[in-house]
Amino acid sequence: MLCLNAHGNILKTWQYCQRVKVLLIPSSYNGVKSLLTTQGFKLSSQPAKFYEKKSYTSVKLFESPRLSGHQILSFKNELSTLTDSAKIPLTKLPSIYAALSKWYLTLFVVMTMDAGYCLAPVAFDQSAFYIATVGTLLCSCCANTLNQIAEVEYDALMDRTRRRPLVRNLITPNHAFGFSVISGAAGFSILYGGVNLLTASLGLSTILLYATVYTPLKRVHWFNTWVGAVVGAIPPVMGWTAATGQISAGAFIFSGILYAWQFPHFYALAWRRRNDYARGNYQMLPLSHPQATKYVVVVHALSLWALCFAAPPTAVASWAFTWLSVPLNFWLTKDSFNFYREGNSRAAKKLYKCSLYYIVLLSAGLIVDRKVLSKLNMNEHKDKIFEILSKTAPKETLF
Repeated sequence: MLCLNAHGNILKTWQYCQRVKVLLIPSSYNGVKSLLTTQGFKLSSQPAKFYEKKSYTSVKLFESPRLSGHQILSFKNELSTLTDSAKIPLTKLPSIYAALSKWYLTLFVVMTMDAGYCLAPVAFDQSAFYIATVGTLLCSCCANTLNQIAEVEYDALMDRTRRRPLVRNLITPNHAFGFSVISGAAGFSILYGGVNLLTASLGLSTILLYATVYTPLKRVHWFNTWVGAVVGAIPPVMGWTAATGQISAGAFIFSGILYAWQFPHFYALAWRRRNDYARGNYQMLPLSHPQATKYVVVVHALSLWALCFAAPPTAVASWAFTWLSVPLNFWLTKDSFNFYREGNSRAAKKLYKCSLYYIVLLSAGLIVDRKVLSKLNMNEHKDKIFEILSKTAPKETLF
């Protein structure tokens, strides 16, 4: 079977024995259907039922008569022209670009980068902060768009992703690829010119890891989640390097927290979406090793305790943050153990919600401790030192 096309509302096109088959989603295939009718294609209902069992929504499978090599080539060219020439209203482009960028994930990436910047032990540079934010946002847009271009055929199989723009043929793959290239180039250039080379290199590494390693690995091995967790842990380091220009031990505290947190968070989601991932032919640990999934969740939930207690020795936060993190870690650990014992969708849903509250509240606690409590403590110590000196030293030494 030779795959010739796999984009837009065309789920798959393949050639065999001088015949061509085209599998379509009927939501917006009128133009393609006209082409198929002109070329003598006929509707084949029996295979469509087979594909519907694999959760294609209401698909249609068309089969051609015997075609010469020249006719097949001509059909491929016409099909490519038809799908690549779709006109997109300018008013819809922002929402399409936002969906390609997975705006909710991009927003989270930007927030974690901003948190990393705020945690750095340097004076806050407002202009550098905003430049780093924009550059990181564009890099994330690039990586997520490339991911969707590569997975459009599989996204069409899953309930969670079948409404994405490329699956619905709202935008062509060429257009999406152009958007990703412009976003990635602009993001790297902004970080390189407005921040520093180290931060720009980290931004480029997130694009390459996400698009060229994590994305294809999802259909090969369950270890893909570990690679994805590394990608998700890089933005806080980018924030730190944007502020300091270097990588030090403190950069890995929030990054490590984010890395470990992703396992309870993602596996709680994947556990409830196991059937969906199976339809998409993704290799996920909850599918192949459900018991191991529970162990991984608990181990990483426990590791968050150690990372929070490591924050004060690395001067990223005070002990006040560590003690504030105790109830949050207790909550996440409790729900992780409940998930381990019960192993059902209800426990997974509860853990997933807990993980969302956990990362938001913990991030806020880190930033408040760094930017508010630490300054209050510093001012309090300064007042005490000044009071002692004023009592013991001559006035001329103080003024």
